[in-house]
Amino acid sequence: MRQQYVLRSFFSLFLIALLASASMAQGDTCTTALQVVSGVYNADGPMTGYAGPSCGSGTNGDWYRYTATFTGTIKITSCHPLNNGLSFDTYLKVFSGNCDALVCIGNNDDMGQAGQGCPNNAFASYLQVNVTAGQDYFIVWTNTFSSIPFYWELSECAGTATGATYFDNNNNGTREPGEAHVPVVMLVQPGDHYVYSGSDPYSLCTDMGTHTITVPTPPLYHTTVPASQSFTIAALGDQITGMDFGFQGIPGIYDGAVNLWGWNPWIGNNTTLHIGYSNIGTEDITPTIALTLDPVLSYVSATTTATSVNGQTIIWALPVMSPGTSGSITVTVYTDPATTPNQSVLDYVVLTTAETDINMVNNTDDVHGHASTSFDPNDKAVSEEFITPQDVVDQKQLEYTVRFQNTGNAPAVNIVIKDSLDADWDLSTFEMVGATHPYTLTINNEVAIWTFANIMLPTEDSDGMGSQGSFQYRVAPKSSLNLGEQLTNRADIYFDYNEPVLTNTTVTTVALSTALAENALRNGLFIAPSPSNGMINIRWADARLNIARFNVIDAMGRVVFTTNLTGVNNTRSMDLSFLSEGSYVARLIGDRAEGWTRFVIHR
Repeated sequence: MRQQYVLRSFFSLFLIALLASASMAQGDTCTTALQVVSGVYNADGPMTGYAGPSCGSGTNGDWYRYTATFTGTIKITSCHPLNNGLSFDTYLKVFSGNCDALVCIGNNDDMGQAGQGCPNNAFASYLQVNVTAGQDYFIVWTNTFSSIPFYWELSECAGTATGATYFDNNNNGTREPGEAHVPVVMLVQPGDHYVYSGSDPYSLCTDMGTHTITVPTPPLYHTTVPASQSFTIAALGDQITGMDFGFQGIPGIYDGAVNLWGWNPWIGNNTTLHIGYSNIGTEDITPTIALTLDPVLSYVSATTTATSVNGQTIIWALPVMSPGTSGSITVTVYTDPATTPNQSVLDYVVLTTAETDINMVNNTDDVHGHASTSFDPNDKAVSEEFITPQDVVDQKQLEYTVRFQNTGNAPAVNIVIKDSLDADWDLSTFEMVGATHPYTLTINNEVAIWTFANIMLPTEDSDGMGSQGSFQYRVAPKSSLNLGEQLTNRADIYFDYNEPVLTNTTVTTVALSTALAENALRNGLFIAPSPSNGMINIRWADARLNIARFNVIDAMGRVVFTTNLTGVNNTRSMDLSFLSEGSYVARLIGDRAEGWTRFVIHR
């Protein structure tokens, strides 16, 4: 993988907050300035903060920090169509240098309406600044004349286009109040540039000329209306609005989905698991979630009160979910002090619905870890160490989990995580699974940047559990990946303005199915095919399992089948066709040895 992080592009997608909220809060001082890139932002109105050293007027200020990705010119302005109808009077300052030695570059009060002025507000501000690649610049909006929230834009390009991606519930091709935003990957031509509509509305930055936007991978069971949108940047500074895409559902689809991720169990301590669940169908569902913990873990608490706790199984009976909605549950668990270091630990979650679910494969997930005596606070994990050439052809998605913790001596105000997704990945398949804290996301030139603005993550010493955060996403490799090639990936984690913390590098290798099976046997047990109609083949590697008990456990944590296996062979065929459709966990328990795996029955 090419390690690339900050590059200039004429096509960038930027996330916009509609309200002046903590999720996009700016800093009050130079040292807490919010890192920004080219895009549209919402300032909460400088009611607090420091206006900076002498560089014009104002007593309070909203601070932003821009690191130039090229040598050239940027434009900063509060003249934007999203401000139409607002009555505001902004004042802009720009500094270079560092927080200990700021140098005033310039300021602007009113850009006027004549000539190159702002057609909608003569009191909007504008500055054009020459920048040098790698240098920092500080943008400050002060309260000289008003302190109300407003949108402002930083651009490295000729013009911008904005729009909405949403569920068109009434299929009328127009967004109505209450129709929810949908984050999707969009493709901008010419140039094969991918952008992410992670905010509402989205904004993308383009060069001069005519461009076409499409949504190559719309939400499941939905069609895109319109199929494409085209626009033209004819003059510098053009701002195009209305590039909307509605997603119209196919009636009668019931499909709930669930995901599970978390930290490796820490012996004698609490850790957390995160359950994300969603209704990706087109009809209401009534879901129930069952989490089954490994025997070495015990349930402590959850952010959503459990309906029942029965031994290792925790159940949540959830209210009706509308199409396109999602939720999350954070579960705190405790690891038995008697647990053997590096012992395999398996937790799994299953979502069932009162309705007939069209796709049982996405109704279950598991997290496999190893008990440890120490805690690695900043790391990255991938769901698969090996994939087959057929997986590549089928564009099987890999799930990545990034975990971070504030081990410093002061709360982390802003956390930025950069992750390079190079040419081996098909960015049209990118999906966010979930996150523990509010975030914004940009994808630009194969670089994904998550910004946890104003997260105020406490220190480990003051709040061990609260000092942790994580998120998960999935993406598929391109079908051109060859046997033996590897997908490598790491994340760089920035806590405020400290040097980045580099995670470990994950590696996924394209290998033959025999190698994949051997890797699966690291868990002690392999079952194929999965999904199946109930006729399965099982295989194990440890000779201590030649005499063992084979248990099958259903979604509710109940043992629904058990048998004794004896003999010298390490393979066995079995007929489980009497079991209902669904996801199951198999455990093979022998003398001082154990194997496990998950399999699906689907007809």
